[in-house]
Amino acid sequence: MVDILTLELTSRGDEAIKPAELIQVRGHEPLTLNARRMITLLWHNAHMQGVEEGRRYTVEIDALKPAGHKGYEMIEEGIEQLMRTLLVVQLPSGKTRRVQFLGGNDLDSPDRPAGVLTYSFDAMLIEILEKSSVWGKIALPVLMAFTSKYAISLYENASQFVNLAYKTSTEFTLEEFRSMLGVPEDKYPAFGEFNKHVLKPAVAEVNALASFGLSVAPLKQGKKVVRVKVGWYRKSIEELKVAYAEVQRPKVGRRARILGTVENVLAPAPSEGRLRRRAPKTS
Repeated sequence: MVDILTLELTSRGDEAIKPAELIQVRGHEPLTLNARRMITLLWHNAHMQGVEEGRRYTVEIDALKPAGHKGYEMIEEGIEQLMRTLLVVQLPSGKTRRVQFLGGNDLDSPDRPAGVLTYSFDAMLIEILEKSSVWGKIALPVLMAFTSKYAISLYENASQFVNLAYKTSTEFTLEEFRSMLGVPEDKYPAFGEFNKHVLKPAVAEVNALASFGLSVAPLKQGKKVVRVKVGWYRKSIEELKVAYAEVQRPKVGRRARILGTVENVLAPAPSEGRLRRRAPKTS
């Protein structure tokens, strides 16, 4: 069976097809919420225009800002963060490659009524992406609705496996899971702190906004949490309507609305039978 390459797929305007190599990265801990969003937005824009080595891409600056935001400074900050941050990608050969996500770019003056960003990618990054055959489908309205950078990482990583046939869960070591979300090693070292400040808000926000549901259960060795089990399921039509309505609502008060309905420390895991019933039948 011949693998379908990510670049052979056609993106829609409101849905990005993001290569796993841009999702399963290390070194993204310093990135802000806006910078993490910009990785997906800049990739999607380039994919729509046609990705190739040496090409320059253009995007309207307003397309990089969440609805209601007018700050030009947040775009500059995000661009500079992406230029300074090294993404660490594991190659199929076992080698580790370090690349800047964003190459040289030109940014229009904020005084222009329709400013444009012209940008490029590192040639060694393009070389990786041209061979990519694993991806996640990212709903851009959902991406822009998140208020937590950890929720973005959880959502994008989950998007790679929620449509797998006959598989409804996977496990990570706690270290792998923290790295996946982009939590610095020295931040929230105790699981209780990590759960309160990172995991609980991220799971709640993904479950409130995404087209799928997640559960995350701690797995202990003795009294210490050493692994986590991530489960997923497709939402019912009614659940999808609720999620869509929340995406359309203002962000003001969203965190309180979401967390106000969550009583469990972790999202309750659906039964194995429920997960199997909701599992997609095709890959």
